[in-house]
Amino acid sequence: MSDNTLSIIAVLKAKEGQRDNLKSALQALIVPTRKEEGCLDYALFQLQETPDVFYMRESWKGQEALDVHIALPHFQAFVQQMDSLLAEPLQLIRLNAVEP
Repeated sequence: MSDNTLSIIAVLKAKEGQRDNLKSALQALIVPTRKEEGCLDYALFQLQETPDVFYMRESWKGQEALDVHIALPHFQAFVQQMDSLLAEPLQLIRLNAVEP
């Protein structure tokens, strides 16, 4: 990966009773996001021990690619649902690759 690559883990915790709705909303993002030119990786995970918590692993060709993603209609549609689905604010964990 180039030095410009932006890697993120998004942590999303479902409100009580909203786990399936959050999962569906996140799944709906996968196909259109993977087609974005700046997307290198976009994968959804559900915690085994805490199934109300989801991780989205994302890698982008830099901040500009992420900014484009955030502005696109499929992501904005998700943003409109966040308050009703999330128990707490979306957490973004930025990562730096540590490779030999």
